[in-house]
Amino acid sequence: MNRMIADIFASIISFMHVVVIVVLGGATFYFFSENTRKIDPLLNQFGISREAFIFVVIGLWIGYVLVVGFLSTIIAMNQNLEKLVSAVDSLSEKIDQKFTQ
Repeated sequence: MNRMIADIFASIISFMHVVVIVVLGGATFYFFSENTRKIDPLLNQFGISREAFIFVVIGLWIGYVLVVGFLSTIIAMNQNLEKLVSAVDSLSEKIDQKFTQ
């Protein structure tokens, strides 16, 4: 059950990578584009000046990398621990068989 939840969580994080890259990549693209009519109303809605927008985007990129990097590390640790447990179990069975003979 724990492995299934970890696999589902890994799939969610993979999907989230795609969404965040598209959204923040698009925001960065619009910042550097000449056509500001599309992004200026959105910035005004959130009360962000055009000069501060790039710092907000950079902060979101850094925050995303830190949070999702931490979560991805935990998932990788879980998968590696499962491999270690199975290796130790198989080694333990071999040792038990050798001493019981």
